Amino acid sequence: LRALLVAAPLVLLMPGRPWLRRGVMGLASVVQTVPALALLALFFPLLVLLREATGLAVPSLGLLPSLLALALYALLPLLRGGAGGLAAIPDGVREAARAIGMSHSQRLFHVELSLAAPVVMGGLRTAAVWTIGAATLATMVGQPSLGDLIFAGLQLQDWRQVLLGCVAAAGLALVVDAALGLCEAGIARRRW
Repeated sequence: LRALLVAAPLVLLMPGRPWLRRGVMGLASVVQTVPALALLALFFPLLVLLREATGLAVPSLGLLPSLLALALYALLPLLRGGAGGLAAIPDGVREAARAIGMSHSQRLFHVELSLAAPVVMGGLRTAAVWTIGAATLATMVGQPSLGDLIFAGLQLQDWRQVLLGCVAAAGLALVVDAALGLCEAGIARRRW
């Protein structure tokens, strides 16, 4: 959700601003190259510095660094889906909407986003599955997750527990992917 709150306004600002698209996509691509565990670990010193600089009670372990890292990790597929969906709309469609007197916001919300929705949903599906997989690593920064089963099983050499954690995480990713896939198909057919 936090990644969506960041990605949505950026995607809406990108059309007609190629410099913004290049910069935002480049930065998101760089973030994506950092392994998920390293991204989680990077937030520990950053949040400690923030706590020391501001005097605020900012937690450096647990939920906050997990949410921040996972939100950053989800940005690239969300941005690619949104920007790609809007970029794929033929200019003739935009011109037709302009010709019948639609304002910029009417074109954006009633025509462009409607046509881009299946591609946007594809990016959301990818982000959701990646995030579920990466969330198992949140155990390493003190946030309970399905990774608890995996890492505890590894420490105890209890392969059934490791398998249970892996199957649970994969099962959750598959269920979420299937549910979002149904939404994507419904949006593409406009039967929702």
